[in-house]
Amino acid sequence: MGTKNNPGAYDCYHKAEPDEPMFVLLARDALAPDLVEKWADEAALFLGNDHPKVVEARACAEQMRAWPKRKYPNGVAAGR
Repeated sequence: MGTKNNPGAYDCYHKAEPDEPMFVLLARDALAPDLVEKWADEAALFLGNDHPKVVEARACAEQMRAWPKRKYPNGVAAGR
């Protein structure tokens, strides 16, 4: 699992090409866990459910769900 202070095995920043577009989801975004889970579901079709990247994405989604002070893009706090 990657964090700002401890990049993970699948950290995109050092792998990105110069000027390559990227979109980062933070745990504070209430929409992020479901989107990461959806990505894992789609990736599993190509890689399999037991692929380390898929497993890490699912773990990330769960950790995001547990993150305190999540809010929606309009600034409204997410209910727990």
